[in-house]
Amino acid sequence: MNIPYRQIHLDFHTSPDISDVGVAFDADAFAGTLAKAHVQSVNLFAKCHHGYYYYPTVVGEMHPGLSIDLLGQQADACRRHGIGVVVYTCVGWNERAAELHPEWMQLDIEGRLGNTTPFANHYYKWHSLCVGNKAYRDHLKQELAEEFALFSPDGFWMDIITSCGCVCPSCQKDMVERGMNPQNPDDVCKHDRLNEIGFMEEFTSYLSDIAPGVSVYYNGGPAEPDLADISLLSNNRKCETMDVVDIESLPGGYWGYTHFPICANHLNYRDKPITMMNGRFHLSWGDFGTLRNKEALEYECFRGLACGAHVSVGDQLHPRGTLDPTVYERIGSVFAEIERREPWLVNTTKMAEIGIFLDNGATQMPGLPTEGAYRMFTELHMVFDLLDWECDLEHYDLLVLPDSIILNEQQAERINKHIHAGKAVLVTGMSGENSDGTQLLDLGVLSEGAAEYSPRYLRLDTEFFPRVPSMEYAFYEPARRICPLESTECLAAVVDPYFNRTYDHFCSHRQTPPDKSQGESAVFRQGRAVTISQPLFSEYARYGNRLCKDMLAAVMAKIMPRPLVRADSLPNYVEITLRSQGSDCIIHILNYIQQRKCRDTDTIEEVVPLFDRKLAVRSETAPLSVTRVPQGEPVPFTYEDGYVWIAPDKIEGYEIISIKK
Repeated sequence: MNIPYRQIHLDFHTSPDISDVGVAFDADAFAGTLAKAHVQSVNLFAKCHHGYYYYPTVVGEMHPGLSIDLLGQQADACRRHGIGVVVYTCVGWNERAAELHPEWMQLDIEGRLGNTTPFANHYYKWHSLCVGNKAYRDHLKQELAEEFALFSPDGFWMDIITSCGCVCPSCQKDMVERGMNPQNPDDVCKHDRLNEIGFMEEFTSYLSDIAPGVSVYYNGGPAEPDLADISLLSNNRKCETMDVVDIESLPGGYWGYTHFPICANHLNYRDKPITMMNGRFHLSWGDFGTLRNKEALEYECFRGLACGAHVSVGDQLHPRGTLDPTVYERIGSVFAEIERREPWLVNTTKMAEIGIFLDNGATQMPGLPTEGAYRMFTELHMVFDLLDWECDLEHYDLLVLPDSIILNEQQAERINKHIHAGKAVLVTGMSGENSDGTQLLDLGVLSEGAAEYSPRYLRLDTEFFPRVPSMEYAFYEPARRICPLESTECLAAVVDPYFNRTYDHFCSHRQTPPDKSQGESAVFRQGRAVTISQPLFSEYARYGNRLCKDMLAAVMAKIMPRPLVRADSLPNYVEITLRSQGSDCIIHILNYIQQRKCRDTDTIEEVVPLFDRKLAVRSETAPLSVTRVPQGEPVPFTYEDGYVWIAPDKIEGYEIISIKK
């Protein structure tokens, strides 16, 4: 399927209390603004969270303040300008349906209808409908059939396919029929996921019958990674029902700057196309009167390209139906740059040699181990994938089990096969154990349960960690106690504090100072397998202690001495991604500095060029040429010891370098 690279998601959640909806709409001006901004496709609203329709409908109610067929005119004008049309409808939030059909609403264990409290006034106080309710599903099918007949869209974009602790009569009945207990919170949580997946499966089948060839996407957490340790409940099942996976991730909102790349690094080595969805807003959806910094918008869109994603920028149409020219001048400047680079984006696949397992705690937002691993490996300029248990492990030279990967026998067997093949493994924190705390991996160590002291201190081996000055370093996160087997190297002595801090037993302001070593170690090496008893990645994600990254760099130098990328001369904020295009290697370099200038939000305001920096990519053969694209400028290079050393004279915000072989 040909997914456009330059898309707009045009929100239009418009209150029924607004009476002049669409009065200033000009079809040609509307589509002309999009076309001038290099837009290829737009998501247009059929029905919004308020529950009203934006076209004359027999299924529901047209918005009371609207007197024209807004969606119809929008769609016709876009097609005249060669812009694709995807129809948006909301499923899970619908204020009007909640008023007319309270029996369709979700019901939680506290007896709250619609998953919200009375008189709530926060941003997401919408009443939630049950996506498992059969009568509601039948109503939605009528709506989709009407919209396909009227507008023949290229795709459907269906929003808020979510179930949140629903124990409504419909769900209770379904749970009992499945042998589940509606009073058991774990069963309710599992049924929520089955509700979501079941909805997607049913509607994909329905749409394939009534609208063959039309793409479908369901916005209900399909991109959020999980370990797929319970296959039937995995978000992988959601992804299978749709033609493209959009990753909704507005960094100014609660997602931040780590959410998208974590999701993308779990999805972009698979066959399913993905789309990066950010917004033109300073914060998040519905943030009227704001505009994303140009540098931030560039970075977010270009990072999507580097991750193999298409780009969708979110906007919200003013109730009167007008687009803001300033907004589309900014979007257009970025989309024009995307258009120039598209020849080097199509038909590419990700290159990676490190596989990092997702932590068990990853639900909608990544857990600390996953976030810490993403941050550290990215800052060390190492290319990786984020794995679940349905992934093929064969082509990874290093597998990383960060902090909390609890195994069963079959999973441990797969990791041990990797170890016995002479490949590298890094295990940290509680990873590698089964649910009873038994160490299942052949790492040359035995687990002895949780460590007695927390925080505690480590004294690192200066030969193994040559760049870490000698000192007894504090580690804050709770660790485990590990005993080495014979022939296993011990590379960091544990120094316990005098005692753990309690309300009546403490010293100074924070942790108790170190006492002395009792012979315990915290870092172990046997061959290419390294075990660290501290949850190193959670420690970095929570506290940002550079020592954790320095430790990881030292470990990688020993067990991965010839990495795919070498970029020691680049700052740690520069991001590098490799993709292959046929036999060519495409290097994406992002040189943007994230800053926190307020309490809650990271952003980007400036791009500082880099001069006279080098990087290298491992290659079995010397290249025919190295070129900066789309400029077509040759880049100086040498080929030494199996590496292509590249020396661009300057690195701006976003560079693509093509190595032709």
